[in-house]
Amino acid sequence: MTPIIFLDIDGVLIAYPEGETTGPVFTPRCVAAFKLILAAVPSAKVVFSTTWRLDRCVDRLHEQWLEHGFSVSLAIDGTPDLRQDSSVLRRHQRGLEIRAWLDDHPAATRWVVIDDEKMSIEEILNNDRCVFTAPKLGLTEEDAFQAIRILG
Repeated sequence: MTPIIFLDIDGVLIAYPEGETTGPVFTPRCVAAFKLILAAVPSAKVVFSTTWRLDRCVDRLHEQWLEHGFSVSLAIDGTPDLRQDSSVLRRHQRGLEIRAWLDDHPAATRWVVIDDEKMSIEEILNNDRCVFTAPKLGLTEEDAFQAIRILG
C-alpha cells in the first residue's frame, strides 16, 4: 500500500515564532524539511488533516501547495470533517477524523501523522506513528527524519 502522510499545515508547514508576525504562507525551512520526507519516501501520498482542507481555506492551501512546487497528484484526499458531529469532543476531533479515514481505507498500513496538535490525537491514535511538531518551529529536519523512520 502507498505510504500515507496525514498532514497539518499550521504549526507544521507554517512556523509561528514567538513575537513574529506570520501570514498564511508556508515557511521555506519547513517546506524543505517536508521535501526531505518526499525524497526519502517518493511513493508517499498526502491526506490533509488540516483545517485548511475545508471550504474557507482550500483555495489558499492549493495556492501555497503549488507555489512551493508540490504536485496536485501528491495530495490524494482529506480527512472527513467531523465538526458537526455532536458525539465528537472538540479535543478529540483531529484524531477521530484521521481514525475515520483509516477505517475507510483498511489497506493503508504505512502511515504517519505530522501535526502540532498533540492533545487532539494522542488519545485516539498510536503515538508511535505520529510526529508532533512545535508550532514555533514548524517541521524541522529532525521531525522529517522521524517521519521517514516511521514510514520505513
